[in-house]
Amino acid sequence: MNSINIFPNLWRFIGLTAVQFIILSKVSLTANGYCNILLYPLFILFLPIQLATPAAVFLGFLIGLTVDLLTQTPGVNASAGAMSGYIRAALLFRYAPRGGYTAKEPIPSPHYFGWRWFLSVTAIFFAVHVFWYFSMAYFTPVYLLSKILPQTLLGWSLTMVIVVLYTRLFNPKI
Repeated sequence: MNSINIFPNLWRFIGLTAVQFIILSKVSLTANGYCNILLYPLFILFLPIQLATPAAVFLGFLIGLTVDLLTQTPGVNASAGAMSGYIRAALLFRYAPRGGYTAKEPIPSPHYFGWRWFLSVTAIFFAVHVFWYFSMAYFTPVYLLSKILPQTLLGWSLTMVIVVLYTRLFNPKI
């Protein structure tokens, strides 16, 4: 990550963490934890494309740990953030353009790749993140059908709506 990308990513880290803590964690409390909207993984997704996977995993763990410390959910977000940092590389590789990525597209946003590509990658990315989040929250396969999958589907659906609104509103380019 060069110095040009540090400040937008730092502001994105702070802003998404603040929105997650101040607004979205209250929505979760209001719905008795059944409805979780997780916006902070956008920080992980919007990291520079050329960033190495270990750095993405570390930064995912760091933002997850920060959210965990603020919302008092020990390790759940940190685990999901690290997993998202890891899966991000596989998704970007799988959905790479034919000629590969160039320096012309610094982050995976709809500004560079279009909305169809962005929604495909984002839908899979957030599905994995939200499923992992609830799997770690319950930490047993006993609740797979009764709690994990229904909460994953509801959380993923609501999160995708908020992600699209956020992306349309802020139109990230760096």
